[in-house]
Amino acid sequence: MRYYEFMYIVNPEIEADDLQEVTARVGQMIADGGGEVLRLESWGRRRLAYPIRKFREGYYIVAYIQLDPEAIAALKGRLALTEEVIRYLLVKTEEIPTQAAPTVPREEPERAYHVVEDEDEEREGARHKNSEDADEELGD
Repeated sequence: MRYYEFMYIVNPEIEADDLQEVTARVGQMIADGGGEVLRLESWGRRRLAYPIRKFREGYYIVAYIQLDPEAIAALKGRLALTEEVIRYLLVKTEEIPTQAAPTVPREEPERAYHVVEDEDEEREGARHKNSEDADEELGD
């Protein structure tokens, strides 16, 4: 048996009770393949990097599992038939981390257009100053 980090994204339109049911079903799929869920982390509802099946958000679940490599194909086949799981990633690891990964607080990113406007104003001011200097040199 090998260790895997298994991340999957669940449909954001399901209820909290249904999310627990989906997590239990995925855990049962792993157990049916002779594996075991060693640790489970819920990262909550997050915005996706790009739309998946017209969804812009999803519930992120990370499971650290132990599973035979031969059972991976069966797990992938069953996940493909599970409508609630919209995306998954299974990565082989050497060991299971003992602590949860630190979470980065979600903050609203600074809007770049504010900075660009300030730079444009400075450039515009510099252009006017340069044109005035050029006019003075020409004797206008």
